[in-house]
Amino acid sequence: MKLSASLLAVSLAVAAAPTPRVGNSLRSMVKPVVSKTVTPKLNNRNLKAKAAAPGYEGLNNMAGGVYDNILFRNSAGWDPAQLAKDADDGKLKRFRESEIFHGRLGMMAVLGQVLAEKFHPFFQDAPHAGAHDQFLYLVDHYPIVLKLALAQVVVQELIRSNAMFTNDDRMPSWHAKIGSMQDNAEPGAWGFDPLGLMPKTAEGKKQRQAQELNNGRLAMLAALGILAEEAKTGMPIADKIFGQ
Repeated sequence: MKLSASLLAVSLAVAAAPTPRVGNSLRSMVKPVVSKTVTPKLNNRNLKAKAAAPGYEGLNNMAGGVYDNILFRNSAGWDPAQLAKDADDGKLKRFRESEIFHGRLGMMAVLGQVLAEKFHPFFQDAPHAGAHDQFLYLVDHYPIVLKLALAQVVVQELIRSNAMFTNDDRMPSWHAKIGSMQDNAEPGAWGFDPLGLMPKTAEGKKQRQAQELNNGRLAMLAALGILAEEAKTGMPIADKIFGQ
């Protein structure tokens, strides 16, 4: 009887003690919780807006920048062809000089289109028509005017390019300089300000430059818009503004 009781006690003790295999299987079922670092996803739109290219960084320091993160994804403005993306300082200044130059031409063109349709004392026989039709009449009846205008443009561009730009290695020495802008040259600064409109302070100067740029951009589009409107309707734009 005592032997039976002892054997029963030993068997119960052995059964109660976990074997190494059972312990290992239990440990394998319990997996430690590992904390994961979650990296937040960046919005591609914001990423594009913040990652400015070297050329755009240079434009950001110039006057006339615009930024709304919708159409203009960088504060330098609208550049769908990415001409200024990787441009150096000299090329950026050359682009800005061209923009200012054509903006000034645009502002004079809009003024000339509107006034010439109502007031043209030098060519009084010109028909009462839109700017495009008047131009065709002038070329047909006074071709010397067009030749003189083209000659003036060539001479002016030669003088301006040689004074403000560097030479391009791909062009011969006699050719007009069409490379980057010279280091000591400032875009749009031709020394012509008879009314003294340019402020003396750096902040005022930058603000005035931005005003000229924005009005020049608007004028370039307006000049094209006037020609398109007159071609569509056949009516001079001056008649729509001032009446016939």
